[in-house]
Amino acid sequence: MLTEWTLQGRLRTRAVKKHARVFARACLVAAATSAIAGCAASPDVWSKTVGNNTAEIDQISASVDAPNPEIYTTSYTSAPITSDMLVNAEFTNYADLSLDDVSRLAMQNSTVLRDIGGVVLRTPDLAKTRYIPSLAETDPRFSMEAALSAFDAQFTASAMYNDNDRLFNNAFFAGGTSSFAQDLHEYNIGIDKRTATGALLSVRSKTIYDNNNAPANTFFNYYETLIEAEVRQPLLQGAGLEFNRIAGPGAQPGLYNGVLIAKTNSDITNHDFRIALRDYLSNVENAYWDLYFAYRELDARKKAMEQSLEIWNAKQAESGVGLEKTPDESLARQQYYKFKADVDEAISGRLLQGTQTRNGSTGGTLQATGGVLVAERRLRLLIGMPAADGALLRPSEEPVTAKVLYDWSTISQEALSQRSELRRQQLVTKKKEMELLAAKNFLNPRLDAVARYRARGLGDDFLTSGGNSGDTPNSGLGNALTGEHQEYMIGFELAIPLGYRQGHAAVSNAEFALSHARAIFEEQQREVVNNLAGSIADAARAYQAIENNLNQYLAAKDYLDALEARARNLNDPVDLILDAQTRLVESEVRLFRARAEYAIALKNIQFEKGSLLNYANMHLVDTTTSAEKIVEPSFIEPAPEASEIEAADTPEVVQVSEREIPQADFYFEEVEDARTREEIEEHLAQIEETMQTGLDDESETTLDDGQVSQAQAEEFGLFELEDSIGSDEELAEEIRTISQETKEAVEPQQISQPQPKKSVFRNMKFWK
Repeated sequence: MLTEWTLQGRLRTRAVKKHARVFARACLVAAATSAIAGCAASPDVWSKTVGNNTAEIDQISASVDAPNPEIYTTSYTSAPITSDMLVNAEFTNYADLSLDDVSRLAMQNSTVLRDIGGVVLRTPDLAKTRYIPSLAETDPRFSMEAALSAFDAQFTASAMYNDNDRLFNNAFFAGGTSSFAQDLHEYNIGIDKRTATGALLSVRSKTIYDNNNAPANTFFNYYETLIEAEVRQPLLQGAGLEFNRIAGPGAQPGLYNGVLIAKTNSDITNHDFRIALRDYLSNVENAYWDLYFAYRELDARKKAMEQSLEIWNAKQAESGVGLEKTPDESLARQQYYKFKADVDEAISGRLLQGTQTRNGSTGGTLQATGGVLVAERRLRLLIGMPAADGALLRPSEEPVTAKVLYDWSTISQEALSQRSELRRQQLVTKKKEMELLAAKNFLNPRLDAVARYRARGLGDDFLTSGGNSGDTPNSGLGNALTGEHQEYMIGFELAIPLGYRQGHAAVSNAEFALSHARAIFEEQQREVVNNLAGSIADAARAYQAIENNLNQYLAAKDYLDALEARARNLNDPVDLILDAQTRLVESEVRLFRARAEYAIALKNIQFEKGSLLNYANMHLVDTTTSAEKIVEPSFIEPAPEASEIEAADTPEVVQVSEREIPQADFYFEEVEDARTREEIEEHLAQIEETMQTGLDDESETTLDDGQVSQAQAEEFGLFELEDSIGSDEELAEEIRTISQETKEAVEPQQISQPQPKKSVFRNMKFWK
């Protein structure tokens, strides 16, 4: 009979050969695990995680300790253009840009959706960039990919090696020996997969290698293999496609991040991006018309200054050299320096708030507070150009002077269906409805059905051929595959929170959140319609202001011309002419202010309708697919159904083409360029001759002071009289008729505009 010492010696000697095979298998398992992990890791990662390479973080830490900011090349610019440079020398370096050119430059240079309120400096975390949609799509916590990752299959593997050596007080527990020596290896491989219904599917394999000195063993060393599959299916709480698509597996009350919630959050972020892009485009157009008005105001005030200088020179010549200054000369001098101060102010301007969104109206109300240089720098800032490059930007596009008519029922429906704020809030409401459905699931007890199947095998080796049946099989895996030793388990697990206090709180909170979202949605619709009505009224007011100020300008011009003609024969006081000059320049400034206001008012209507991007022919393109795929079509979409949720596309790239005006909901009358002053004077002479002769009795009209007759209005094209249009029904019918016939033939009506001589807007020349 062998002694225990001899048995242990033979056991360890025999195990040496086994160790070599076991070590080889362990190496294979480690290599396979490393290959799987290597799909997500690069050699650089291994050098940092295993090799503890800290070179990169040391470099970043050094920058943190000595915070010298990196300076980008786009931050450098040439010296700014000041009023001294414009006054003391003739400046001719202008860059004429249309509104489409400005929009295109803005989109090309708009990594950041800029504003003129300094948000990027005050609160940079609130600044919007073109990366906002991509950030939402790639959020590792709340994005769709994060929600879908809960359903990814999880592969697990482990290899554990144990060398046990212990004494037992009772040899029975050590298999017949009091000194127990064991070489124990455990290898585990498994795959877990969560299904859309909340079930957890698991497939596992466990292999145990045991080499010990127990004399009662059948094998000196053996392999035990277990192959098992398990299914755990929730039946009440946490079960079903609805709950798992809304809340996701493993959700807690109030914390929902299923696929549908993540998709809705992504769509909400996309609408936030659209709102920021729309506001940015609106501010770019506001800045464009601010600059237009600044140039026009400078033009008018420069002409007035030159005219006052001529009068001053004339009065100074009349008073003679060395003589006492006359009151007329002093008054003319005062007028000149007043106009010169106005010109200097119109050139430089003051650093005041310009026209921007929500500074009165939602789309922006014309402020007209800055001069040319201030307005030009503001436009450069918005479109991403350097603060100065040696040239001055100059608008080359004139505002629309056509009278635009809208069908209220059409545009109000468009506003309610197309405004991004309403679409966003609709998604928020639908999200709250889904959260309420998920919260109600937590009022159910937790009842899971569990089933497990296992096949066992035992053998002298892990895998050999033949002899895998019976009580002494050769292979543990082979014995398991024979199916001789099978086990199964089936049952239920139940957990009930008595009172469901957290579940009831979650349902009540979700109901209040839904009511809150619906109340906000309703109030938003009321405000959108109210703002749209205000923009329509403001456009009508601005058009009337154009007519009135144009008539004022013509009357002031005629008044000044009459005084200047009479001054050649009579020695009238100079204060009349100086007062007439003031009236003329102020009326011209008000005229071009009204034109800029009308352009902004028309833009604001598109803003309130939610069609500003379409109006600018601008589309958001999904860069993850073909460039031709347009996320938002240029035509009018119908209002989304309550049960629909928009597709979650990531808008990043912006395409801009020539600006177009949709023809579906209104018509407009083309207006040709304004008549020259010579044509107006010629028509004035003809009308004056006709009125003096009195040959045509039907054309005679008695006018009050300051009124313009209908014949004069139609002759000059100052404004159109709509006596032919009667009731609202007739007006609507007329609009629909003209909408169909506009493309075929529309007789244009002209609105006369003053064309000042030597306009600074086209060829600015400053005095020396």
